[in-house]
Amino acid sequence: MHIALWQIILVILFGFFMNYERWVTALGLWQALMCGLITGLILGDVQTGLFVGGTLQLMTLGISSFGGASIPDYPTAAIVGTYLAIATGASGSLGITIGIPVAIVMVQLDVLNKTINIYFQHRAEKDAKEGIYSRLGLWQWCGNILTMLSTGIPILLAIVFGQKLVQRLFEIIPHWLLSGLQVAGGLLPAVGLGLLLKTMPVKAQWPALLVGFVLTAYLKVPILGVALLAVAWAFINFTNEKKKHDLEMRLSHSSLRNVSQLSNGGGIEGDE
Repeated sequence: MHIALWQIILVILFGFFMNYERWVTALGLWQALMCGLITGLILGDVQTGLFVGGTLQLMTLGISSFGGASIPDYPTAAIVGTYLAIATGASGSLGITIGIPVAIVMVQLDVLNKTINIYFQHRAEKDAKEGIYSRLGLWQWCGNILTMLSTGIPILLAIVFGQKLVQRLFEIIPHWLLSGLQVAGGLLPAVGLGLLLKTMPVKAQWPALLVGFVLTAYLKVPILGVALLAVAWAFINFTNEKKKHDLEMRLSHSSLRNVSQLSNGGGIEGDE
């Protein structure tokens, strides 16, 4: 697929902005799903962007950088994987396969970024102690710019050199290996779904899981229809649980009033 220069520029600019959005504005555009969607929207192939970004988003479930820990950068992987998949005409599965090593390599860059940012933090703390508050914003922006560069430069290099490199690899790599990579990429959504199920109360809600499977596998109901039925089911369960809770509270209050009245009545008889 031919990619215009303005599309390349927009994807590169989004690669720089993405990490700023992650740590400053925090609107959610930095999530892997949104990165794949926006990249696909820029390149004119939203379906591939959603496939790559959505699959990589599943792999982020249960992973967070608590305490400053560095984790695989799946948002950057979504941008690179979506771009290369669309630019080379490859399948979305191969884009995911390309994106995963990118996410792992970005861990090292994240460590380097945070290590260097410590210097800016110490300078800001020193200026704050000395009362030079006018320079605090400068050190903050130094950290922001470095953070933007930590994702923007790798994405820039991947876009400038990645397409030719990937096309050359396609010519060299045997067909059987490419087919294997595509099969492996196709299995990744199942892995992500398995990780998702581990975080959910499947044992308590297995009937809902079974109904959803039957609707999609046998009745061919679109995923949106299944999602709407799930929303209705969840609302009904929530309403019933709320009614049950309210009834229990009323019974509890009624029992307390009865006990209180009996106690007060017994106290009066004793006084008499």
